[in-house]
Amino acid sequence: MTAAAPTVRKKPRVDQAARRDEYVRTAARVFLEKGLHAATMRDIAEAAGAAKVLFYRLFPSREALVDAVFERVAGAIDEAFDQPWEGYGSMVGKVLETARKDPAPFLVVFRNCRASMPEWESRLRRVLARTSLPLFEPGPNAPAGAEARSRKAAGALFGLFLDSMVTWLEDRDGLTDEERIRWWGRIVRENRAAGREAFRLD
Repeated sequence: MTAAAPTVRKKPRVDQAARRDEYVRTAARVFLEKGLHAATMRDIAEAAGAAKVLFYRLFPSREALVDAVFERVAGAIDEAFDQPWEGYGSMVGKVLETARKDPAPFLVVFRNCRASMPEWESRLRRVLARTSLPLFEPGPNAPAGAEARSRKAAGALFGLFLDSMVTWLEDRDGLTDEERIRWWGRIVRENRAAGREAFRLD
């Protein structure tokens, strides 16, 4: 009688996408706690309970990890904007609903994109222009140069959007999300009317 061959156990496959996702979540929390420019890869690795080398397998540099946090936010905004329009304020409401599930990346991006990450600001402006530009499309009788003016009009609420989202995610204004979105919808509606007039778009 021959002895049975020993059973070789295969290591379970690592879900790289899930691991990457978890590292981005952890990085956002660490950036939020320690500061975007102060947090190191070691800080993030320790918070994730993982070896630093694992981070470098998925993110070749700290900058790649920082960019992944931004892409998470930009992608979530794009996804929200892909939903059907349900009235003034509805798109921002969808962004807020998504951000509530995992606020750290949104807070990192919204707090830093103007002061210390200007490249984030220009990229985020392009993402948000998907919904703001159509509101300021020049009419057929608009004076020359209306296209350039419409871009300026469309970007007028950018700073207020960032500040409002941070305030809302930190629950610092005493309002409910329903009240916030209703208020935002009124601002957008009024801003559209005033902006079209001020920038001579009709």
